[in-house]
Amino acid sequence: MATVRLDLSKSEKAIKPMHAGGQPPVTSNASDIFFHYLTEAGIPYSRLHDVGGAFGGGKYVDIPNIFRDLNADENDPASYDFAFTDLLINQLVKAKVEPYYRLGVTIENAAHVKSYWIAPPTDYAKWARIAEHIIRHYTEGWA
Repeated sequence: MATVRLDLSKSEKAIKPMHAGGQPPVTSNASDIFFHYLTEAGIPYSRLHDVGGAFGGGKYVDIPNIFRDLNADENDPASYDFAFTDLLINQLVKAKVEPYYRLGVTIENAAHVKSYWIAPPTDYAKWARIAEHIIRHYTEGWA
């Protein structure tokens, strides 16, 4: 068995906090009622992956939730619906939690009942432009 020894007389730089959340505390009515728990726990990051589940499925983060009509013009800002994702990111920032945006599509865990978004894009170039515009929205203020 290995032995770990610490020399407490030496001071090194601070350890980067690595405790984070994989799901922000989304509620069915988009309230920020639970976000203070993230602040109180000192949670520095939240990965925006499969956000919302039963409480927010179909509203947040995923490409099909933001760009709802894949036949729409991907260069037209009116084709995008950032309302819920903007709200979520603003709530996280207000709680001093840095969002890590996972850009993609939530897995269809109930595909045996009915599937919505399990097929690959029919137009990969258009999908890439949609992704680019979502990234630009959050990095450059596009749309």
